[in-house]
Amino acid sequence: MSAPPPEQKFQRRKEERPAEIMAAGLKIFAEKGFAAARLEEVAEAAGVSKATIYLYFESKTELFTAIVKDIATPRFDDIERLLDSYDGTSGDLLAFTIGKLREIATGTELPALAKIILAESANFPEIRTFYRDHIILRGFGNLARVIERGIERGEFRDCNVDAAVQEIIFPILMNTLARSTFGDLPQLDPDGFFTAHAEFVARGLATDREA
Repeated sequence: MSAPPPEQKFQRRKEERPAEIMAAGLKIFAEKGFAAARLEEVAEAAGVSKATIYLYFESKTELFTAIVKDIATPRFDDIERLLDSYDGTSGDLLAFTIGKLREIATGTELPALAKIILAESANFPEIRTFYRDHIILRGFGNLARVIERGIERGEFRDCNVDAAVQEIIFPILMNTLARSTFGDLPQLDPDGFFTAHAEFVARGLATDREA
C-alpha cells in the first residue's frame, strides 16, 4: 500500500494537534497547578511552538477549560442519553449514574483538575465559574433528574432532591480529593468506598416498604 500524499499527512497531523496540546496541558497542569503552569512548558511537552498553541487556544484559561470539557462531556452525554430513553427502574438508572461518577473520579485526571480549582479559584474566578457551570451544575442536574424520576414513579421516597444530590456528590468528591492528596491509603480504597456509598444511597432513597 502506498503512503498517503504529503498533504493528507499534514492535514491529519493538523487535526490531531489540539488533542496533543491538551494531553500535554493536562500533564503540566496536574504537575504544577494552574498559576505555575506556563504555556511554554505545554508547548515543549507537546513538541510544538508556543505560537502553535495560540492557533487553537486563545489563552491558558481556554486550554484548561477545553481539557476539563474533553474529559467530562462524553460521560455526561452518556448519562443524559440514557435519561432521555431509559425504561428500566430508577434504582438501576441511579446505579448507572453513580458508575459514571466513579469512572470520572477514578479513571480520569479530572480529580486533579478539581483539586487545582479548589486551591486556586480565589485567584482565578473564571476557571471556578466554568467548572461550576459545566461540571458541578451539570452533574447535579443529572442526579436530580434521576431522583425526581424515582419519586414520580413511586420507586424512591419523597425527599429534598437538592439535598439528596449533595449527599451523593460530596462524599464522592471528598474521597476523590483525599486520594489525590494522601495517595493510595488502603482506607481510601475506591472499590470499597463506591460499593458502600451506592448501598447507603439506595437505602436512603428507598420507600418505607423497601427500607
